Amino acid sequence: MARPIYETAADLANEQSVADIIEADGFELYKLPMRYELDFAVYDFTQRKKIVAFAEVKARRVRHDKYPTVMISLSKVLKARQLTEATGLPCYLLLRYLDCLAKLDFAAEFEVMKGGRSDRSDPQDADVCAYYQVSDLTIVRSFVTDVDV
Repeated sequence: MARPIYETAADLANEQSVADIIEADGFELYKLPMRYELDFAVYDFTQRKKIVAFAEVKARRVRHDKYPTVMISLSKVLKARQLTEATGLPCYLLLRYLDCLAKLDFAAEFEVMKGGRSDRSDPQDADVCAYYQVSDLTIVRSFVTDVDV
């Protein structure tokens, strides 16, 4: 039985908000087919749309420093590292927080632990996860916010 696809209109809107920020810096995000298992190829406008990286986009409803680590499925990390090995191009996790847009290089060191989500009653959401240190994030753009979650 195929696993449900949980991507919503809100998820796509969050992806577009990240794409808008990245494109303002001279890059274009191209939505990848699902078989790549990452969200985007990143093109550089100044180099005839040369692909310069790949990216996975996630939106978080907290400030970037709320937790000491960033959790992501180990399978996503493995796919990102496989793309880097095959192409020589970096793969980034782009995180839209309440207070900033941050990026994390999937090549950074991480710790492996049990993780996942529990809000959808889907047993497949329990996962082996990579936990990256928040200190490894690079802030791409800060946002002014009154929200302190």
